[in-house]
Amino acid sequence: MARRIPAILVVAFLSVLASAQDAPEPGKATRETQFDGLRAPAGSTLTCAQPPEVFHVPLVIAERAKIKARLINLLRESLFDDAKGIVNVAREKEIRKLADKLKHGY
Repeated sequence: MARRIPAILVVAFLSVLASAQDAPEPGKATRETQFDGLRAPAGSTLTCAQPPEVFHVPLVIAERAKIKARLINLLRESLFDDAKGIVNVAREKEIRKLADKLKHGY
């Protein structure tokens, strides 16, 4: 056991030494900390120089995604109610209606 402790200290010392060599010199910024642009003074907002990207989604796909999202939410709620022993007939009818829309095409 006495021989292991110095070996552990040597390994720890070498790892600290290796990490110190990887560190940037004082006063020099690393690539991650450099900022290409003006810093905003306190209280003002930064703006992006590039316009935001716009994705055009066909209406058919958007409507189908809305139906799927609604169906997933209803199924999740139904699952929680089933665990409690609650039956919501109106929700079950809506689930069936939305599932049929997805199955037979919207």
